[in-house]
Amino acid sequence: MAYHGPLGDGTVLPTRRTVLKSALSAGIIGGIGVSFATAEETERQQWAFETDNAIASSPTIVDNTAFVGGADGTLYALDAATGDKLWTFETNAYVFSSPTVADGTVFVGSDDATVYALDAATGATEWTVETGDRIGSSPTVVDGTVYVGSNDTNVYALDADTGQKEWTATTDGYVTSSPTVVDGTVYVGSNDATLYALNATTGKTEWTFEANGKVESSPTVANGTVFVGGWESFYALDADTGEQQWTLDATVVSSPTVADGTVFVTGAGGSLYALSAATGKKEWTFRTKSSLRSSPTVAGGIVVFESLRNVYALDVATGAQQWAFESGGRSSPTVVDGTVYVGSEDTNIYALRAGVNAESEGSRVRLGTLGHHSKRRVE
Repeated sequence: MAYHGPLGDGTVLPTRRTVLKSALSAGIIGGIGVSFATAEETERQQWAFETDNAIASSPTIVDNTAFVGGADGTLYALDAATGDKLWTFETNAYVFSSPTVADGTVFVGSDDATVYALDAATGATEWTVETGDRIGSSPTVVDGTVYVGSNDTNVYALDADTGQKEWTATTDGYVTSSPTVVDGTVYVGSNDATLYALNATTGKTEWTFEANGKVESSPTVANGTVFVGGWESFYALDADTGEQQWTLDATVVSSPTVADGTVFVTGAGGSLYALSAATGKKEWTFRTKSSLRSSPTVAGGIVVFESLRNVYALDVATGAQQWAFESGGRSSPTVVDGTVYVGSEDTNIYALRAGVNAESEGSRVRLGTLGHHSKRRVE
């Protein structure tokens, strides 16, 4: 997902654990036996890696390595099993873009307006491309081409081996949406309140859809339908024509995922919706007390997402809460081998026991846009 700033006002709000830890170090509550985490949270946590600022980027897990960007301007490569640091790479600004891994190379954008291609094993620079403004969009790599948006209003197609520009498509607003590529078409939103369908080879416009507000959400595609959110509504569109099939009144800046005929999407109003992919009918709704920007993921009968205060796991069929872990933010979780990987506003990257021995599934996994790696499984 795309995101600009730790919170809407640029402030990182501490969690209960962070507040208590700070108070203890100051001698305020020393000696009174305060616990920083519940027993359930302690058991849930597999490991945590502390960085120097908030984590809004979403982890990508490839070959037992977790790649994630931080608001401290650093891309981290961590051992996925232990959380040990393997290498880091410093950019010159926030990294809210989620990294993509393809053929041994990590691709990531930074608010320093640069797309970086790094060796996945060492972090060594392979190439860089400068755009005209910040990059919060997450790269997508398909058939040797990197597709990424920039706040300079352009969508870029770059050669994955060299960084050479293949084409650019210009919109009338920031492109913080992350591109999705299906059957030779690039689907991407813009802050000019438009969803674009572009030819993946030439960048020429195939069709556009005018939304009721900015389209920061990253689209997903399933069974010939594009699902995407805007600042006023959530839409289901025909992938070939852009014709609207149904809509939901909700502000959505996250990326939806589709699994077994159900669309799971979070709304800025604080709810996670489970909707019929065919009709848009609500199957169930789970309400939190904070704005939601995290994109949900489905794994082994649970749907996992993050609010500003908690990571939640819900039953996919009923929406019943299975567990919660106190440490929130706007990072989107990834589930691999029964472990939930997610970033937090409290500066940590967490590995949490999912409670199910499963991996993320659904449309974003098939398209290679969950964790933004290239293991596409297009049906």
